[in-house]
Amino acid sequence: MSAIVIGVGLGVLSLLLLGLKWELDRPLTWGVGLVIPVVSGVVAGAVIPMQGLARYWIWAIIWGLSLVMAISLLLWRFFRDPERHVPTDAGVIVSPADGTVVYVKPIMEGQIPLAEKQGRTFSLADFVQADVLPQGGFLIGIAMNYLDVHVNRSPIAGRIRLLRHIKGLFLSLKRREAILENERVLTVIDNGQFQIGVVQIASRLVRKIVPYVQEGTQLQRGERLGMIRFGSQVDVVLPHLPELHIAVAPGMKLQAGTSILATCRSQTPDDTKDAL
Repeated sequence: MSAIVIGVGLGVLSLLLLGLKWELDRPLTWGVGLVIPVVSGVVAGAVIPMQGLARYWIWAIIWGLSLVMAISLLLWRFFRDPERHVPTDAGVIVSPADGTVVYVKPIMEGQIPLAEKQGRTFSLADFVQADVLPQGGFLIGIAMNYLDVHVNRSPIAGRIRLLRHIKGLFLSLKRREAILENERVLTVIDNGQFQIGVVQIASRLVRKIVPYVQEGTQLQRGERLGMIRFGSQVDVVLPHLPELHIAVAPGMKLQAGTSILATCRSQTPDDTKDAL
């Protein structure tokens, strides 16, 4: 019995440490970190004959079973692609990603937007080259963890004017040069009145970013753009517009295609349906 308790303890410790390292929601981390090892211990004790097994084998069985169950749950959460109820109000700009807002920064005319990750800043000069910010605007960063839905969606209805897929070296975003070398996809969406830029940034465990669209594709608001595999960040560049109101602030949790990122009341209702 004591060997099972130790095995459960190892499972709890491992899952809690992984949850903290991956910056998962703490209530969920504690819940899963406690429940899964206990279930693993009960299953192991009921199914696997423990008599005659060395203690370290019992520890290893329970610990391994806990990790398998946790990873299975994590993969199920990660690969979800639920349907979303997209707002239909005129002038609404929705979030392209699930996650937490990490910053909302003004960008002056002619200024190169700078994304931030782990306290470091990185140039997003591609947006300036794409002429998304003729008169300045705003940069909104949305950090995603491994439990968030990783399918990204279009903030507005419009046509994809530019889609640039930049292969990377799969470096950690903790490194200063990582945003310049990690895989990323730059998408510029034009609705006939203005353009919005979305950059999907890969993280260190990413295999690839999978675009679902191509240049010239006509999108509806909230339609799927593509998927980033594993932890990542999505930055949105909004141009300065009359009557633009930013509806989010750092720390807010967002859902792709559902949460309202900003509103621009100067748009007409027809612009939100078929922009071009």
